[in-house]
Amino acid sequence: MKIYKFKDLTDEKKHSHFYQIVMQNAVWCAKPEALNDEEEFKFKLNYDPSPRTFDLLTEVVKRYRTANFLPPDLSLALVLQNKRLEAITAPIIKDVIDKSRSTIGIASFSITKADDRLWREYGGQGNGVCVEIEIPDRLVNVSFHPVHYVSQKIFHVDSFLESALFPDKAFDTYRNILLTKKKKWSQEEEIRFVSKRPEVNVIVDGRITEITLGVRVAAQTIEHVETTIAEQCRASGIRITKL
Repeated sequence: MKIYKFKDLTDEKKHSHFYQIVMQNAVWCAKPEALNDEEEFKFKLNYDPSPRTFDLLTEVVKRYRTANFLPPDLSLALVLQNKRLEAITAPIIKDVIDKSRSTIGIASFSITKADDRLWREYGGQGNGVCVEIEIPDRLVNVSFHPVHYVSQKIFHVDSFLESALFPDKAFDTYRNILLTKKKKWSQEEEIRFVSKRPEVNVIVDGRITEITLGVRVAAQTIEHVETTIAEQCRASGIRITKL
């Protein structure tokens, strides 16, 4: 499968980010809060109790119970009957979101390069590059996850209760939140690499096949870029093209 990484070449001080991809096959995994979608952690919750909600809530209360968390005279049955679930689970949900902000790293790619918006937003409005990377199909939905585009981001409260109880479930919840976006972003056809650590460089298990220079890249910049990566491109069979 071919995926694409756009980089802005407008600021010479940031050219190293591009060279790192080409020379080391390494990409930067940013904190989720550094991503450009301000709605990454905005979603609705479904509080309709499932057959498991009562059991999950029982275990959560046993583990996290404080005087403020659940008044002694308010049983779990009354919680569900009186729709107090939202208020009681609020601190749990906040904790899950806070942890996901600090424990997950994201590197964003696209499965298309033929989109003007991608060049505008991530390719320096044409003063940038697009790196084509061929990754093994076996890594799709394992390391590289297509983003799901939905009309509304809705998650069931059970997933947050599970995350509070089972650490191995927490990563799945973090990942699901960050792999779901509103349909207004669907044109980007995004695919994300999800790391269990933020702000780290990760070696991509893939082969760079082509580097495309945008239409607004200055001749001087093109010359410098081509000189810097020429040997690596020859050795690795990477094509350099221009729009």
